[in-house]
Amino acid sequence: MTTDEQRSRRVLLALAVCVGAVATCGIVYQLIVGTISTYLLGNSTFQFSLTIGLFMSAYGVGSFLSTRIDRHLTEWFVGTEILLALFGGTASLVLFYLYATSELFEVGRFALIAIIGSLVGLEIPLLIRISEAHRQNLRVTVGQMMGFDYIGALVGGLSFPLVLLPMWGLLGASFLVGLCNAIVALVTIGVFGEIKYRKSLIALSVAVIGLLGLAVLNEKDIERRIESALYDDPVVYLDQSSYQRLVVTAYGDDVRLFLDGSLQFSSRDEYRYHEVLVHPAATRAKQLKSVLILGGGDGLVLRELRHYPEIESVTMVDLDPAVVELARTHPELRRVNLASFETMKPEVIHDDAFTWAERTDRTFDLIVVDLPDPHHESLAKLYSVSFYRTLRKRVADGGIMVAQLGSPFFARRTYWTAVRTMEEAGFAPRPFHVQVPSFGQWGFAMAGAGLSDTPQREFSGRFYDTKHDAELFRFPPDMQPAELLTPNTLLRPVIVDRFRDDWRSWN
Repeated sequence: MTTDEQRSRRVLLALAVCVGAVATCGIVYQLIVGTISTYLLGNSTFQFSLTIGLFMSAYGVGSFLSTRIDRHLTEWFVGTEILLALFGGTASLVLFYLYATSELFEVGRFALIAIIGSLVGLEIPLLIRISEAHRQNLRVTVGQMMGFDYIGALVGGLSFPLVLLPMWGLLGASFLVGLCNAIVALVTIGVFGEIKYRKSLIALSVAVIGLLGLAVLNEKDIERRIESALYDDPVVYLDQSSYQRLVVTAYGDDVRLFLDGSLQFSSRDEYRYHEVLVHPAATRAKQLKSVLILGGGDGLVLRELRHYPEIESVTMVDLDPAVVELARTHPELRRVNLASFETMKPEVIHDDAFTWAERTDRTFDLIVVDLPDPHHESLAKLYSVSFYRTLRKRVADGGIMVAQLGSPFFARRTYWTAVRTMEEAGFAPRPFHVQVPSFGQWGFAMAGAGLSDTPQREFSGRFYDTKHDAELFRFPPDMQPAELLTPNTLLRPVIVDRFRDDWRSWN
């Protein structure tokens, strides 16, 4: 093999590696911005659709800009990678900082998408022209480049949810991907040898690598500082699971759990929510030998079930193992849930509630549905006619199903849509509500064949007692349904739009 052939192969290999690496980085930047937007603003389908659409438009701008570059193609490519490393590598940090300290989050997001997207749009056109300049077979090279580009996109799409996010979080993932761009710049300088401004570009690449490397090493400290700025109380625990962001704050006797930025409970008043979720239904069940909890990974529903010694088995289906592990082991959460996982010893199944309920053939005397609000499409199925029909099959004779359904005051149409959906599924739900200071008015519904109007057992807790049970079922005019609502189905998840509209009017 001649020297020219060896150099040609080396150039071709370098181009293939560069294409694959930059494609991986490009798709991860999209996922990072989309995930942060969903985490901070909610409405995942809209946020990801907007993010992807804006990124694709910015790619087009970058491709158009590449036509204005006539000379120094390799130098332009190296400069592009250095800029991408800086802007992409710090994207998470910038977005979280803007959200925590100013009203400029939306402006910053659009600006970052425009900059990062345009730079990504420059990469492939520049690499194709660099290939042509080095006398590569353009027909073969373009095909190979596009192939490596698609493979790189697949690698990025898989590595973000499976490796980068659970292991490094949003900040760490951003820093690491930025490092990748900076390393590509350095490798390109080494492979293509004689380029203009070589020393300056090497120095810039090394400086950016050093900066992002230092950020990776201090990622936990940076992360904690940002999280502390996002919450009113000191952060005592934070983690990123495969499914969501977990944060625990504590101030005095007030312990709070946040999942993806949404408050799950405050220890000062959560007893109102959990007593009302569990006891009106439990005191009406004909028997209480078997209980199913869908959600409830914080252990607070389990804590309330301790009051019923006749319970023989408890099954909990919660998607995220990290939430259950946190509730089992974290001192603050164990104090709030009274170490309920140890006392009740539930069978814990980590699975999607919808899928598991369809798959099992078991029945239960009491089913407690403590699942997140339907703020995006993936959760809408847990408020669908299909889901409630499945739960009807899982309720034993004389058993009861009870579910949290959101706020009948702040999200009135959402709440009554869920009630209407239960009716469509064949239940005869009894709606009820309670005031929880951390959340406002919060609503529930219970249903079951032969459901008694009054409790069949006595119970007296910190808030709920059977003597005042009837008060929970009275709705004032401003919390009653204002219109006839269509039920929520898998094919028409109307509850998501109603949830957004309800809360938008308050936010």
